Amino acid sequence: MFKEKCFSLEMGLSKTDFIDQLESQDKLLYTQKKAAWCFFVGDKSVTVHLMAEGVRQFGSTALPTLTLKFDCSALDDTEQSAFIKLFMLKFQRGGA
Repeated sequence: MFKEKCFSLEMGLSKTDFIDQLESQDKLLYTQKKAAWCFFVGDKSVTVHLMAEGVRQFGSTALPTLTLKFDCSALDDTEQSAFIKLFMLKFQRGGA
């Protein structure tokens, strides 16, 4: 999915939506400091920084966007793939 160890991803949600969804899930273990979240993957971690919020315009409809910057440098490729799959599942609309 994402081969680079450090990358950015634009998601279709606001910071408030991100925080609400993060707090309502129970699979990703994390700590938060300012605009950075540290997710635990075994004895390793992934740092995710919340970057710019924006708006994507589709005709007369405006949808929020949020850029996240991931640092997965502590993970091997298998761990990174598993983390990203779980992370994406938790932040898809309707994800459990």
